Order: sequence, then structure tokens, then C-alpha cells
Amino acid sequence: MIVTINEDYQVKVDNYANYTLLKAVRDESGAIKTDKHNLPMLTVKGYYSNMGRAMNACIHLMLEDKYDVMELTQYLDELERLEAKFRPVMKRFRESD
Repeated sequence: MIVTINEDYQVKVDNYANYTLLKAVRDESGAIKTDKHNLPMLTVKGYYSNMGRAMNACIHLMLEDKYDVMELTQYLDELERLEAKFRPVMKRFRESD
């Protein structure tokens, strides 16, 4: 099963509760590359034991995607913004643990 987080990120959940964080590959123009079957090309960003950990990693990768260099306060502010955006979802995963 594939769980789409946004246009760039998704999590593949396999039968043994392994969660693989995937990221779409983009070309120089910013368009998502596709394979010969016209499916998006994806790269593995990490393997996680549960969806909550995969989501947490995804949040940090989203920051890396957006900024090359950040001041600490800016990083913390952006991290809080993204965490707030995903907080309702993350809360549901913690409740199910």
C-alpha cells in the first residue's frame, strides 16, 4: 500500500509493517520524472518501524528541500509550522501505539 503525503513524498507500507519513505525525483525544470510506464520515479529516503517515525523524518526532509541555509531560530520556526500542519495526523498515530 502507498500512502501519499504530498506531491513529493509518500510512504510505502508493506505486509510486515515496514514503512519506506519515498521522494519523487524532479528534473532541472522542477517536473517530476516518470519511468517507461509513466509512473513517477521515486528514491528511497529511509526505512522506519512505524508511520509516525516516517512522518517525522518527512517533516525534516521537507525543510531540507526548501532551504539550503537557515538560522537556528528560522529552522525552529519552520519546524514548528510543519509540525503544526501535521500535528492532527501525528496525534492519531501516537494514540494507536
